[in-house]
Formats: sequence, C-alpha cells, structure tokens
Amino acid sequence: MKTDGPLDLKRTQELFWTLITAPEGVRAAIDGLSGRGSIDEAAIKALFAGDARLPAVERLDIYANMYFYRLLDCLAEDFPKVRAAIGPERFHNLVTDYVLRHPSEHPSLRFLGRRLPEFIRNHEVAAGFPFLADLARLEWARADVFDAPDAAPLSREALARLPQERAGESRFTLIPAFALLRFDHEVVRFWRALDEAGAAPPPARRSAAARVWRKDLIVYHASLDDEEVLCLELAQAGETLGRICQVLAAGRSPAQATGRAGRMIQTWLEDGILAGVETR
Repeated sequence: MKTDGPLDLKRTQELFWTLITAPEGVRAAIDGLSGRGSIDEAAIKALFAGDARLPAVERLDIYANMYFYRLLDCLAEDFPKVRAAIGPERFHNLVTDYVLRHPSEHPSLRFLGRRLPEFIRNHEVAAGFPFLADLARLEWARADVFDAPDAAPLSREALARLPQERAGESRFTLIPAFALLRFDHEVVRFWRALDEAGAAPPPARRSAAARVWRKDLIVYHASLDDEEVLCLELAQAGETLGRICQVLAAGRSPAQATGRAGRMIQTWLEDGILAGVETR
C-alpha cells in the first residue's frame, strides 16, 4: 500500500484492517510495511490518533486484541466440547496457533473453524489428547449441518406408494442437513458425558461412527454400528435398496434381513434423514 498522497477513507480502512488482523501483531505489521516502503511510522501517527498517555500503535493494539478475542469467542461457540476437554488455557493457546496459521479469509466468521479438526491432528496438543481431532470433527459437523439447506423429509405415505415389484430398484436420497462420520475414538459417548457432567475420562481408542442431522431447527447426532454406517454409505453412493438388503442378509435368514431393513428404514423416516426415494 503506497502512500504517495493522503489516504482516502477506503484505503485508510484497508490499512486499519491490515494492522489489527495481522497474525504477527500490529508492531510487526507496521515494521513489515515500512520495510517494503508501503508506509512509515509518521504516516501511521498522522492517520490514527494517539497521545502521550496512549500512542497510536498501542491504541491499534487494543483493537487487535479485541479482534483476536472475537475469533476466540467464535471458535469457543463452535467447539465448546473441545474447549471443555482441554480447558480454557490450552484452548486459548490452540486458537492462537490456529489463527496464526489460518487467519480468517471470509467476511463471515461462520467458516473460521473449518480447518481446526485437521490442524489439531498435527498440533502438539494431540500428543496429550489424541481423541481431540475426532471430537472437533463431530462439533464442526454439527455446525455445518445447522447451516445446511432445508429439505422436506420423505413421508411414509410417499414410501408406501413405491411399487412393491420395483422396491429393490429404489434408491434413497438423504437430506442436505446430514453428515456421516467415522472416528478412531469413541467421541460420541465422550461428547455426551461432557454435556451432562462437564468432565469425563478420555474416550477409548476404538473405531466408531456417527450420523449428524438436523430436524426442524435442532441438530442431533447418534452412534452407529458397523452395519448401519455401511448401509448409509451405500445409500449416499446411490446404491439400491436391494443392494442394502444384500448387506443385511449376511448371516441372517430372509425374514430376519427384511425385519432389520424395515426397522432401519423406519428409524431413518422417524428421524427425517431421508429426502426422497426413486426408481430408475
């Protein structure tokens, strides 16, 4: 940003934003701009009011701190169980490292935390809390599902109209406000314990899965057994009901497989995760 002449309002606002959001801090940002010949300290003092009690740079630092704590609050709202699991001090340090690596790049802070689960996986905090990335994935899925588009759920009446002779060819579609997750740790049970008691022993390292969905304006999640998660993955991939029933038939009689499929689909209907069914 060159300052050959006076800065207009737009350029002044851009400079202010650059300084208070600089990951390395206001002073380092000013030094960097000065080193590139973009602006000098005298211009900063001329643009931003200061006095003997509180110079311009220190005033800018106040705004920078306010901006950081807004980011911290935003991430604490999206990842409350992560914060509860590691404590406020570790969470503060984690967020500091995260925003240095991934500063906000979108006008809405809604998207600020999208990289946090993967960031945690490679952060030093994972050594002491190996389940934390899985817990963060669950919380981010809940945030994503809350903002997903609406879709009318499939009704029992619509499903009943499906021709019986073509039922095996049918394919389900799932609502947009739905996510299917696999974990390395039992974080769903851990999430519930944190929700109920505020503290819990670390979750076991064991393969687990969950589905996350929104019904009306409420986000839910539930653990899944291996069979149900496989059936939902097949449905997401566009496989037929006949193929799903083949999976359920392994080790079961036809009557048992049909009963298992019926109970599973009934639960999906009740939870409102099916958006439609069609035959091709």
